[in-house]
Amino acid sequence: MRSQILEIVRDAYPETFEGLGPSKPLGENVFSGRTPHPNEVLNLFVRQKLTSALPMAYYMATRRGLGSLMDINLPSNATLPPEILQSASEGLMELREVELNETHDLIFGQRGFHPCSTSDCPLRTQTGPAGSAACRDVFKHIVGSSRSGTKVLEVPEFYQDRGGEVQCIGPGICRSCVESWESGHAELRKRVWAMLPDVFGLNG
Repeated sequence: MRSQILEIVRDAYPETFEGLGPSKPLGENVFSGRTPHPNEVLNLFVRQKLTSALPMAYYMATRRGLGSLMDINLPSNATLPPEILQSASEGLMELREVELNETHDLIFGQRGFHPCSTSDCPLRTQTGPAGSAACRDVFKHIVGSSRSGTKVLEVPEFYQDRGGEVQCIGPGICRSCVESWESGHAELRKRVWAMLPDVFGLNG
């Protein structure tokens, strides 16, 4: 029974980046019945020495931000010991900084904010006010969705339904430009995944 449970857990808290499939449940959502608080899962994995699942468990706990990590109203089994809380908090700050800086560079930097050959795309000029405003909308949408936590490992949604028509978050931005952002963010997610053990002090 324990081996079967571990198989389910390891699938939901994968050891490799390739295990982050978009169509399968990840993190605490894999548990049946009451969905546990991510702190509770993190405490359990530390006690059980499930080292392969710890990077993802730490990440899932930090997604909700410091308020969730340090919530004084949590039950005892979801209250993080000081050393785990410190690792999680420091990791959250580092991930949030990476998320903000790397997303900014992607959207506004050399790879993301480039002259576009599509005549009606606002990114056809690097300094145009329409392009700058559209990029700001996209940047705020991507990094603002995580608020005080982080969603840097999630696939960002660059499109939204506007009156029955699906359009880019940044008004008028063409599909080619969005594809370059999608490709860049995929690279970012892969780099961040590789960082998790160091970010949360698990390699020491």
